[in-house]
Amino acid sequence: MVTETRIAGEATVTEGSSAAKRVLYVAWGFPPFSGSGVWTPLACVNALAARGHQVTVLTADADTFAVVQGGDPGLVDRVDPRVKVVRVPMPPSQKDPVLNRWSKHRVLNQAEWIRLAEDRWRGVFPEPLGTGWFPQWYPAAGAAARRLHQAEGFDLVLATASPWVDFSVPLRLNLDTDVPFVLYDRDSWLFNVFTGEPYPQAPQIRPLLDLALSRCVQAWYINPPIAELHQREFPQHAAKIQAVCNGWDPEFVPGDITPPPRQPDRPLVFRYVGTMVGFPLGLALEGWKQARAASPALTGARFELVGPGSPQQLVDQPDHGIFFTGPKPRTELPDLYRQTDALVFLKEGGGLVTSGKVYEYVATGLPVVSAIDLGHDARRVLGGRPLWFDAAELTPAALADALVAAAEHVPAEDEVAAALRHGLAFGRPQVLAAAFDQLEVALGWA
Repeated sequence: MVTETRIAGEATVTEGSSAAKRVLYVAWGFPPFSGSGVWTPLACVNALAARGHQVTVLTADADTFAVVQGGDPGLVDRVDPRVKVVRVPMPPSQKDPVLNRWSKHRVLNQAEWIRLAEDRWRGVFPEPLGTGWFPQWYPAAGAAARRLHQAEGFDLVLATASPWVDFSVPLRLNLDTDVPFVLYDRDSWLFNVFTGEPYPQAPQIRPLLDLALSRCVQAWYINPPIAELHQREFPQHAAKIQAVCNGWDPEFVPGDITPPPRQPDRPLVFRYVGTMVGFPLGLALEGWKQARAASPALTGARFELVGPGSPQQLVDQPDHGIFFTGPKPRTELPDLYRQTDALVFLKEGGGLVTSGKVYEYVATGLPVVSAIDLGHDARRVLGGRPLWFDAAELTPAALADALVAAAEHVPAEDEVAAALRHGLAFGRPQVLAAAFDQLEVALGWA
């Protein structure tokens, strides 16, 4: 069972190998948090523990995920039992669901109250727009990290963002104690990756990021385009900046998922799996309707959209074979994929966006239909993969053509085997092993 402490106190030392180092991992979004950002820190701490290091995680308190943010308590069981988890309370403030604690001003002027609260906390730490709730975690988290370091003497701090308040903890600790640290940015603190434009808070963020880059051992970014962007922006720190990409997790997507046998009397099932926030819903639905009308191979076929989204938009259209299933636990996805004839990948953004879900898609041997920008970084992952059916442009007609091509193509055994081989290069264990090997050399641990 994972050792948990609600607030920082005396550290329990876990025996490891003779080469074991004490590592503090800072991740506000750690289990039971269930958002997409949880999988990177979860995989990292488990990988560090498996390498024999003594790992302590600094994260938000469980009540935040039980009452305020939402979460999945079952995810805690996926943390390596050798990992110690220290939970630092997070004031609910802007997200407080208990109306009896709201002031009269907040009740009568909710939008203004939130704006003033976020402006006040950005004076403590410059989170980009939309993440103004998080800076208030810094004072308690920073103090907890100092007490933990006094008790344990960390050899390294690694922080994963977003939220970027996670970065404040290792930077402050380094300034006070010189303990080395690594930043792992799953997005970009400075730039909106969907537009490529700096955030409005960039003038406040840039000097702090410059300071952090000047003092860190390494800075990891989630894909090559974002890493290269920061190398151009901070050429004096370019040697420290590298891409440590997302990947697929074997425990959730075992590498044996292949298309079910085609049978004349069984309608095909196409699925999109992922969030529908910012999803090109109109393109997806119109493209599907045109495809279903165009090809006998799609007679009676189903298009299921699996994931969270706005309930006002997501209404089943059974006459067109369109169904919204809502989100599914990640543990159920392998069975869902095994009952799928083809996956559909539609993602907003361009060259700075990859999506974590595309890695799961290529881990399977299933046909993948895509409609994405010509410069989209997901093409780096999909490129050269057999059974990839890409829309020539972002129009319903082009998507319909790609859907029909996938429906009318019966995957051959050698194509499926080649698709599975293609996906092997994108497994998260391999990606993290290479990153940690390099880091340990840089730190002189190896």
